[in-house]
Amino acid sequence: MKRILVVHTGGGLGDVLLSTPVLDALHGAWPEVEIDFLARSGTASVLEEHPAVHHLLRMPQAAPTLGELPSWVARLRRGRYQAALVLWSRTALAWMLLLAGIPIRVGQDSRFSYSWLYTHKVRVRSEHGDTSSHWSEILLDYARALGVRPEDFGPARPRFLVPNLARNRAEELLGELPPGDGPIVGLHPSKGLPLPPGRWPVDVFAGWARALHRDLKARLVLTGGPDEVDLVGSVARLAEVDSLNLAGRTDLPTLAAVASRCEVFVCPDSGPMHLAAAMGVPTVGVYALDEDFPQRWAPLAPARRILRPARRSCPAGCRKAICPDFHCYRAVPPEEVVGAVAELLAARPRQAPENPSQS
Repeated sequence: MKRILVVHTGGGLGDVLLSTPVLDALHGAWPEVEIDFLARSGTASVLEEHPAVHHLLRMPQAAPTLGELPSWVARLRRGRYQAALVLWSRTALAWMLLLAGIPIRVGQDSRFSYSWLYTHKVRVRSEHGDTSSHWSEILLDYARALGVRPEDFGPARPRFLVPNLARNRAEELLGELPPGDGPIVGLHPSKGLPLPPGRWPVDVFAGWARALHRDLKARLVLTGGPDEVDLVGSVARLAEVDSLNLAGRTDLPTLAAVASRCEVFVCPDSGPMHLAAAMGVPTVGVYALDEDFPQRWAPLAPARRILRPARRSCPAGCRKAICPDFHCYRAVPPEEVVGAVAELLAARPRQAPENPSQS
């Protein structure tokens, strides 16, 4: 085998980041094989510096339209791939690989519309009663379908490599930190959802920030994407404590570099949480929603704490896309957040990441 294509055009940044152990397993098994990766344009940045990716292909959306399909088929034919693994299947993707003449096609089973198009079918454990396996471990079943033994290459650890330019930019930004000798604590007070104003409980996250500053003398770094500037700004104003607000001021590599300088990173289950964990930062993951699954989506950090309210009051059938006020986060009191951060701080010095994060 000379060339393999890995396809993951679904989900968000965290989903793609958790697929990087698949790349490491394939590269470990066949170090001479060229591995290309096809990602959605919005998530491809996760893989730009990954050493196992020979060429990164970008698709504007999760699957090609009918009009785009011929050009993608021709492009993949030119790639002369011997095998392809689809980690987030869709009917159009399965047809694309078949029409491109890729002889070995690995994809999800149990789907009437496309599973029959794959030569190697993967039984996705989470769809068949498995509630304890981590998602990164579930994805490794796609590599196992080709005879790879991921366990031969160590525990599954997502990897994100940061270029020096991003590290330098992060140092400039962190130069604006409020003075003090307290621990640097990152707080990402959002979940990356496209919400109208007023739906996200910004006062809850402001309360966490206030308690961290008051009880631990934390030097707070608030982070958020370009679409979260107003939300994070509201948290900063309501907290009424000195903090460094970097919402909208970092790209993904710079965010990773900033996170790597934090002594603890606090975040709801989301892409930035997994990014901080991949950088080896002790991480507090908050799983307040009924549809959050801590065992499946835990941050794979060397040290971590999971906050999960014992009693949640979400109505039956509630989903984050339609939740009116996310009041479930109010079941996570500030003292629990402070306690989790304090435990991780007490366990310092933190373990260095197994995979260096500098390219």
